[in-house]
Amino acid sequence: MSRHNIHATALLVDGAGVLLRGPSGSGKSLLALLLLDWWALRGRSAMLVADDRVDLTLRDDAIVLSTPELLAGLIELRGRGIVRKSHAPEARLMLVVDLVPDLERMPEDPDFRTEILGRPFARCPVPRLGVIGADHQRLLVDEALGAIAFR
Repeated sequence: MSRHNIHATALLVDGAGVLLRGPSGSGKSLLALLLLDWWALRGRSAMLVADDRVDLTLRDDAIVLSTPELLAGLIELRGRGIVRKSHAPEARLMLVVDLVPDLERMPEDPDFRTEILGRPFARCPVPRLGVIGADHQRLLVDEALGAIAFR
């Protein structure tokens, strides 16, 4: 069982693992915190899995997201520092959220798919904060989660 460690943030929402990818400073941690708060206010089950570094492990033809032990429950809130959140030790990857530099008005179908470790996954391109607002980011992620729930 090989483990791959990547620069990303991972969440568990309603049993689905969500992987947030993007360059350093693109807003992965802030988006994760905003999503966790939003989902908690809506009574949804949502927890941090990992911030900054995420371990990916292929297990039973699924990719499992987990946190490196030293980072468990920790997430960066720029302007405050490292904060502690309740966390799940792992989640089965279901959705990849890529923070992108621009808003594409009408993305094509291939934009909503990606591959990780040779496995296909649903993808949600989300422009970084400043290009669009936090509410728009949240709507894009919620819509993508809803779409995979109906497959």
